[in-house]
Amino acid sequence: MNSNRNKPNPILYIILVLVLVLVGFSVLIYLQIGAGSKTGWSQSQQQDLAGELVDGKLYAQAVSEYQRLLDSGRLDKKKQANINYIMGDIYLNQLKDYENAAARFIRAKLLDPDSQLKDKINKGLVICYEAMGRSLEAQKQLERSTDLNPTGTPKKGGVVVARIGDREITLNELEEQIEMLPPSAQEQFKGKEGKLKFLQGYIGSELLYDMAQRKGLDKDPEIEQSVSQFRKQMMINKALAQEIPQDFEISESEIKLYQDAHQDEFKDQDQSQVRSRIESELKKMKQQEAYGKLLDKLNQAQKVKIFDDQL
Repeated sequence: MNSNRNKPNPILYIILVLVLVLVGFSVLIYLQIGAGSKTGWSQSQQQDLAGELVDGKLYAQAVSEYQRLLDSGRLDKKKQANINYIMGDIYLNQLKDYENAAARFIRAKLLDPDSQLKDKINKGLVICYEAMGRSLEAQKQLERSTDLNPTGTPKKGGVVVARIGDREITLNELEEQIEMLPPSAQEQFKGKEGKLKFLQGYIGSELLYDMAQRKGLDKDPEIEQSVSQFRKQMMINKALAQEIPQDFEISESEIKLYQDAHQDEFKDQDQSQVRSRIESELKKMKQQEAYGKLLDKLNQAQKVKIFDDQL
């Protein structure tokens, strides 16, 4: 009787097993939901929220939301790398927090070494190091990413007169740069001493240009706008030079007519100087006339309409 009374009840075992299974399921559900369960938001909803915060220029809040998503433990390494890159980009370009930006880029790099964002991550690191005043580290990072090297100027051949890292500056390149100067400026860079002086200045400019590139200034909106405007004006100038003659012929009769009409202006002046001034003025007038005719033709060809009542 007593031995039967002390024997474990199998129903109790079944109940215990069921309780353990339920606890296990609860833990699993909690791990899957993670931090999202605290807000009731899914992973995609959290990402959408972070994106909306970025669009609203609430960058610090967006970073916090991305961090919450990372803390949830629901993301694989590739997605973690992508979010770390996004956070690094926000720190770099919006918050100007270069240390946190660099840390995020490094995390992204280690989480997914073969990421399609690899080049952008490396470029971001270069900009961060340069912004923190760590030019040497920026250069090392640049050397590790050869396709980002801004000094990839094609070699021109000839005798090497200087090196900037792995880049060679040749005598041919140096002389070509000097020849691009106005003739009066070229005179001071003749001979060995003159070329050495120019070379030192040229190297200085290249070093500063490389630094500016590492800082990402080649993508600066103000610089891009200025470059665009300069390019536009250069194209206009070249088009005008092709369409409008630069040296009109001026006849004797035209010179006399102009002088007779402006006798008071040229009174008591040397006749040779008067003639030169008149020729210059008449050429300018003919160029302006040709410019006006060209614009009239273009206006008609492109059917230009001006709505002055809207001004």
